Order: sequence, then structure tokens, then C-alpha cells
Amino acid sequence: MTKIKVFDVREDELPALEQWKAAHQVEVEVELIESPLDIEQLAQLADVDGISISQTTQFDSAFYKVLADNGIYHIAQRSAGYDQFDLEAANLENVKISNVPSYSPQSIAEFAVTRTLELVRHTAQIDRNMAQNDFTWNLNLQGRTVESLKIGVLGTGRIGSRAAKIFKGFGSEVLAYDIAPDARLKDVVTYVDSLETLISQVDVLTLHVPGSKENHYLINEAVLKLAKPGLLLINAARGSVVDTQALIRSLEDGHVAGVAIDTYENEGAYFRYDWGNRELEDEILKALLKHDKVLLSPHVAFYTDEAVKNLVDIPLDDVLSFIHTRQAQNIVNP
Repeated sequence: MTKIKVFDVREDELPALEQWKAAHQVEVEVELIESPLDIEQLAQLADVDGISISQTTQFDSAFYKVLADNGIYHIAQRSAGYDQFDLEAANLENVKISNVPSYSPQSIAEFAVTRTLELVRHTAQIDRNMAQNDFTWNLNLQGRTVESLKIGVLGTGRIGSRAAKIFKGFGSEVLAYDIAPDARLKDVVTYVDSLETLISQVDVLTLHVPGSKENHYLINEAVLKLAKPGLLLINAARGSVVDTQALIRSLEDGHVAGVAIDTYENEGAYFRYDWGNRELEDEILKALLKHDKVLLSPHVAFYTDEAVKNLVDIPLDDVLSFIHTRQAQNIVNP
């Protein structure tokens, strides 16, 4: 019988995993592993035909050869992002990586818009005041309407295009930059010729580009200096897209007025884990958590019922397809 191991299983994935197991129980044995794929787990793959791992797995390029030696030439990633993989190293061992390019773009787009509304209407400050029985009105609480703002969308793919449409529904003017402009959005966005042009003209910049070598620190100190004063920045894309230290400096000097961060460049050891009884070791993360101008969330923009089911079903379907045909729908390094 075909055997698949699913690593780094979360409790919220269990209902969908059990449904998939039940639907394929005649032909597939599925073993669910709570721990991530690591050296210890690599030594236990002799009878395994396929694997799936989560987006937070720290993947060592030395793993590719071990997988190949065990006859496993495909890794099904349970996320859209796959920046933890060295695709060139994978190709050297003929190991294919698949992802889930579209599990719920609407979920992420709606979250980005939600965080924008929170920044624009100062809801975090309102909540802090209320917790202290401070019921006064002051300029720190005075917001703006979203329709009065010029919105910038960096990346107009599955997620960015949906965010743009939602903002357009509020009546906002929406500008965008993408290396491949989408003609279907001609009534939604006005494309500009560069990121630099975009950030210099908008009140809100929402990021929807993949994590990649080309996009590493795409939002850096030089780019932030070009921002329109008072910029609000939303990152529900990948943490590696933003130079966090440069962003904090821009917040401190007042050039950037507020930030919503759902993905942080060093999130791997922290997001999804309870650090309530431990001292945080990451000074940058501590600075973000303490900053009044930062809304921080633990990579949950995607986190809806619809998304979790798709993040289970699509990778396992790809694993089974690759086992049978050496092909899968969502391979990123063909």
C-alpha cells in the first residue's frame, strides 16, 4: 500500500486530514507526524512513498539527497510560499517542490484590508484607552475614511487583485505596480512604472508579492525614504520582502505612520508557538511588539476554514499524483 507521511501537523488540520484519509483509505496509508521533518525523521523514510511539510519547516538543502536516496523525489509544501527551499539544490537531486498557489486568496486580501481599516481608524489606540477608562476624544483617535485614501498594491496576482477590488469598492483610488500588469484590472487599478513611483504617491501600501531572492528586502531603507510622509504599510505577503530594522527606523522618524505586519522575516521560531512563559530572544520582534504604531499578528491572514481545508487537500492530491505519474499540478521547479 502507498504510504504518505505528513509532517508538522497542526491540530486545526486534523479534521481535513482525517477526511482525506477516509476518502483514500483503500489505496493510501497516511501517517500524521506532529514534529517537523528533521534529521531524526529523515532516518525513518525507507517505507515512505511521499511527504508533505508545513510552511514553517526549516529545510536544510542536505535533506534533498537523503530524500532522493529513499526514492522520494517530491515535497508537497502546505503553503503558497516556498522560499525556505533552495530550488537549484533541489534540482541537482531531481527533487520537485509543489506548493498551494491559491488556497484562499480572499482570506488574505480581506485581512489586509481589515488591518488597513484598523490603522486608519486607530482601533488599537481606542482599545488601549478604553482599557484604562480613558473615554476622551483627541487627535490620536481622529481617523480618516478609506475612500479618501490613495491605495497602493504591490503585486496584483491572486491576492493583490482581490485586495485592489475590495479597496475599489470603498471608493478609493487604487494604484499598483507589478512586473506583469493584468489587463483585466484596467477598471480597478492604475498601474505605475515602478515600486519607487508607487510608494511616493500612495497613503497605504499593501504588499502581495512572493518571497524570493529577487524580492528579498524589496522594501528597504532607500525605498522607504521615497515614501509619501505618513505612509501606512501592510505586509501580509512574506517577511523577507521587508527590511524590518529599516522599517522600524522609518517609524521612529515619523516618515511611516503605521504598520501592520502578519509575516515577519524571522518568524520561524516564534509564530505558531506559545512563548508566554519564555523570554523572547529576538530583539527586533520585541521592538515590534512594544511599538504603538505596529499591529503584529502571527501569520494568520490566510487562517480561515476554507484555507485550512485547501492547504490539506491540494498538497495530498499532488503527493498522490506524483507517486503515480511523476507529475503534480503545482510543481514550482519543473
